[in-house]
Amino acid sequence: MRKLFVVGVVLCLCCSVFFGCEKKAGSASEAIDSAQSLKTVSEKADYLIKQAEAFYNSKEFQQAIQVAQYVLNNLDKESKPAQSLIEKAKAELQAAAQKAVGDAANKFLGK
Repeated sequence: MRKLFVVGVVLCLCCSVFFGCEKKAGSASEAIDSAQSLKTVSEKADYLIKQAEAFYNSKEFQQAIQVAQYVLNNLDKESKPAQSLIEKAKAELQAAAQKAVGDAANKFLGK
């Protein structure tokens, strides 16, 4: 039983290394700073796209946009994943703004 547990732990560790289970940075600037330690432009772009996706999934849309925009401006101006993330995050921000306006109007009108 103990051997099976050890094998399971080792497998989990190997999978996290190979599949890139990385910790989300605390902010866009922290993610960008962390990417500077990577060697190639491709590695930096891939890392930052993953960070932007993590921000998006955490509903931190401004951070996602900032990271994806950095990729487009500095690493890969043709990056489809960065472009897509920016579009999706902007749509989420717009929807949230429209909801807030609607809620405020309803409150003001007493609905």
